[in-house]
Amino acid sequence: MKKIVNTFLIIIFLFIIAGCIIPTFLPKNIEFETSRQFNNPVSEVFLEFNNLENYGSWAPLISTDSLNTNINYMFPYKGMGSSFTWVNKKNNEIGKGEYKILKSKINTYIQSQIIFDHIGVIYLQDIHFKYENNSTQVKLHLKSENFSYFNRILAYFYLNHLKDDWEEGLNKLSSKLSKNNLNTHVGVGDTEFADFPGLQLLSIKNETTTDPDEIFNAAHKSLKEISKYLIDSLRYIPTDIKNPVLYYSKFDTLNHSAIFYSGYPIKLDVLPKNNTMSLISIPGGKAIYTPIEGSFNSILKFRYSLDKYSKENGIQIKPQYWEQYMDFPISSHDVIKGNAYYLITE
Repeated sequence: MKKIVNTFLIIIFLFIIAGCIIPTFLPKNIEFETSRQFNNPVSEVFLEFNNLENYGSWAPLISTDSLNTNINYMFPYKGMGSSFTWVNKKNNEIGKGEYKILKSKINTYIQSQIIFDHIGVIYLQDIHFKYENNSTQVKLHLKSENFSYFNRILAYFYLNHLKDDWEEGLNKLSSKLSKNNLNTHVGVGDTEFADFPGLQLLSIKNETTTDPDEIFNAAHKSLKEISKYLIDSLRYIPTDIKNPVLYYSKFDTLNHSAIFYSGYPIKLDVLPKNNTMSLISIPGGKAIYTPIEGSFNSILKFRYSLDKYSKENGIQIKPQYWEQYMDFPISSHDVIKGNAYYLITE
């Protein structure tokens, strides 16, 4: 019995010695770099890092077990000062921690801090964005603070695979940003990117003030005239005349004047009825859009929402702005649904 006890004590002693010696041979910190190229505008890629609700959907570690990982986002949800905490009680590798954006320069640079509470490790992360040759290059440098001497073993075994986790996260982001995987379910008040294929309209030019009622009345009259022409003269089936569009070439709030084209999408070339009707094209390209839902009297807020979003996120919008509706209401007080779009510079 005494021999067994002595053997047990020796084993414990050797473990203690090993625990004191092994940290000497382990690194004081973990540091690595990685990069990835995306075939997307820099503004679109930047938002995936700067907007933490986007980031949380693909980020390393926390997205690997989203079912058991509880994420709590702190206001503001994007840019400098935004943060979130996470907890996963079933997966010790994910554990518990906090992510916070310390610095954010639109479409150029983000510095963030990652705290792994369960192992007492803090990381500083620098992310650089560069757009050239129609693609966005992202370079990431991550370095931990020096580990305490006796914390090195735990930190090393938990975080030695962090670079692999980052590669996996960037693979998820590449998939998310690819054309076939962009989010198409966007709620009212949200903004999303889209690849707009272009559109040809049979339209009538309208010149009005910026008053919503005046715009509505002019658009209603023009769309009614175009619809009548398509049915009576071109033998269109009424159910094929849908998704009316208001395409603005001018909207001057200072001088209260607007120029826009009211029309219906036409797939085939048609001969306009007279000089008041014309065929116009909305060019294709990358766009931002937001869903429309509300009375026509409140419709201007959706344009202002896109203007604000583009300024806050460093997105360069082109002058092409339009609204496409599911249907056009009889009254300006009726609910109208659709999407508002801006083409953007890639």
